[in-house]
Amino acid sequence: MIYQETETLRELAKSWNNLDTSFIEKHLSDDFVYESQWVLTPIEGKREFLNYLQSKFQAIKSTMQKETMIVSAELASHPAMQNRPIIVLTQITKEGIRQVSLLIKIENDKLKRIDVCFIPDPSEAELTGEFPK
Repeated sequence: MIYQETETLRELAKSWNNLDTSFIEKHLSDDFVYESQWVLTPIEGKREFLNYLQSKFQAIKSTMQKETMIVSAELASHPAMQNRPIIVLTQITKEGIRQVSLLIKIENDKLKRIDVCFIPDPSEAELTGEFPK
């Protein structure tokens, strides 16, 4: 299961590192759920999530054209998660650096859930230096 999680996380990181949903699309279950500790309502459904993520990526691309912004997704493991693989997503702007942890759940060989969190603290993750492209 750890191998499958790592491979799925690689594809998700590629989506973020290229701002392109095509890397993750085939890995999502139809009843996929996305939750963020910053958003009150979960996004439910593969199509709804892909629409949301495409919109988010477009907003990031637009911002990158106007100002300096770097977004990167790095594979990591986290001691608070029994060293399970996660992604540490980093956004660097003139205001500073923000990091979040992306946690996933796989069910029936498909990505069932993504949780975007500040707990577990991404600064405590063990980074691998791998930024899948």
